[in-house]
Amino acid sequence: MTGDSMHRFLCLVATSALVMGCGTKDDSGDDGSIPGDGGIMADGDDDDEDTEGADTAADTGAGESGGGVTSSDPTGDDDDDGGTAGSPVVFDLGGIPDAGESNSCGAPPPVTCDGDDDDPLHAMGLNCPNGPQVTGAYNGGAEAMYVHQGNLGTSMPPEYPPREGEKFIVMSTGVAQEINTEGLFTSTPVSSPDYGLALPAPLTMTAVSATEDCADNPALVGTGECSNTLETQWSQGSGANDYAEVRINVEVPAGTFGFSYDFAFFSEEYPQWFMTQFNDMYVAWLESEQWTGNISFDEMGNPISLNAGFLDNLPGSPALAGTSMSDNAGTKWLTTTAGVTPGEQIEVVFAVWDLSDDIWDTVVILDNWLWECEGGPPVTIPG
Repeated sequence: MTGDSMHRFLCLVATSALVMGCGTKDDSGDDGSIPGDGGIMADGDDDDEDTEGADTAADTGAGESGGGVTSSDPTGDDDDDGGTAGSPVVFDLGGIPDAGESNSCGAPPPVTCDGDDDDPLHAMGLNCPNGPQVTGAYNGGAEAMYVHQGNLGTSMPPEYPPREGEKFIVMSTGVAQEINTEGLFTSTPVSSPDYGLALPAPLTMTAVSATEDCADNPALVGTGECSNTLETQWSQGSGANDYAEVRINVEVPAGTFGFSYDFAFFSEEYPQWFMTQFNDMYVAWLESEQWTGNISFDEMGNPISLNAGFLDNLPGSPALAGTSMSDNAGTKWLTTTAGVTPGEQIEVVFAVWDLSDDIWDTVVILDNWLWECEGGPPVTIPG
């Protein structure tokens, strides 16, 4: 294992556990909607773009409980003598090829190209010349997504700088650019779809089992939502409104065993509507041979929603200064990693929606897609 990989692994192992109603809701903010249409993002590259090496802001890792990372032979000598004090620990990284094997890591390096345009895929580090290529689409109102440049907010040191390049995606259940206005009460029905109880395929909230997830039993892949985390949160409300998504389809490169991306979540619903049916949600859905379901969680394994997601930065936090969420709450930057199979076709859906109503907006920011050498079940760690 390289020094970098070991660093990622140790960071992951050191990470552990945070947070997992009904009422009548009044909107005291601006209900005016801004018209807009959905759009499709480019799936090719722009030969006029400059390229440079990506500036990755956080180490990522893979593997979690149930995920094939075990200690083996603490002495490093394959004997059963129990070892001696000070002996090195040797880790067996299940499913990760050893150096020198024919299927060893060939994950494409990141390329940054978001300096000269506002292409959302470029903002995430995708479809740059000579970099990883995907097919991407956006579904939602035109006002519900924009590409943000520089730090989000005015906190010093910056709490939400870009994680690669200069820009990142902002998606909202309202007007995305309103995130930049200090203390603004954002409560805006927009032209994004209202799906009610029928979310767009392949998203389903139905758990694969009451007793095990797809990490416990890989045979459950494809039978429902592999993490078993969404159904409880979804059932607290009455359907999805002001839905917005970025959807990526791509063939996993040869020698690539995982991918990662960074995100943060914010909501106007906190604190007034915390622990009620207005449980706005963010879901990152992976459709693959190894997993069909949510891949982004808090440190307790809960999904990212108002009632379950861990909101580290609370009302009045300096981290939220200069944003519309300064009187509300948000997470830190978080990093999700998930395992995939080289050569398979995968689909990833990053989706956010209001639950039960179309007011009191919720926002997610997205950045820094990376192909990884390590696989395993999905895991999310503070970035």
